[in-house]
Amino acid sequence: MSASFSTIVLFDGFLHLGVCPYVTSCISVRLRTIDAVIITHSHADAIGGLDDLRDWTNNVQPYIPIYVAERDFEVMKKTHYYLVDTSVVTPGAAVSELQFNIIHKEPFIVNDLKFTPLPVWHGRDYCSLGFRFGNICYISDVSEIPEETYPLLKDCELLIMDALRPDRSSSTHFGLPKALEEVRKIQPRRTLFTGMMHLMDHDNVNEYLAKLMETEGLDVQLSYDGLCVPVTL
Repeated sequence: MSASFSTIVLFDGFLHLGVCPYVTSCISVRLRTIDAVIITHSHADAIGGLDDLRDWTNNVQPYIPIYVAERDFEVMKKTHYYLVDTSVVTPGAAVSELQFNIIHKEPFIVNDLKFTPLPVWHGRDYCSLGFRFGNICYISDVSEIPEETYPLLKDCELLIMDALRPDRSSSTHFGLPKALEEVRKIQPRRTLFTGMMHLMDHDNVNEYLAKLMETEGLDVQLSYDGLCVPVTL
């Protein structure tokens, strides 16, 4: 979740045990406006919770802007056709009220924040998007970073990036060794890894990562649910 003084943005609308956790987080800190949900890709873990935004649009604000790449919007026309075209909804049924906006290659603005798309590979021939806002770069699902994306990562102060496994990469996600290689190449001031699986022992891995500050000057840690990071945009 990204927040400026006047803008609240969520990345993806994922499903977790029947609840959209970002919405729960917004309620817990008494937020009453979601200015945008920005979709990174169209796998179920990124769009499966869009249905649960109906509780928000039914009770808190009339609709939520959704920013999504054209290829992912085409997928959503099939998986969430009733959210894209609400005319097919059974009369009296409640669904999320969403306003869809197409992401192109160029940066786009949500209120006072500029977001720059960061194209990455999330498996063979499947493009996912990371995003840069200010000097923060967020890349949630990645197996390879194309050369043309690296210039967009220059002078990144906070990198939030995918690191699924402690031992190796998979066909669709960085593992810890590969993620650390990318950190050394990108050279952000600070890095938080996200998207870890159960094999990633949080305490042990963080202890290992802390030693990299001493040996290499790398400020790298695993993130965790509920983590809040104050930044200046």
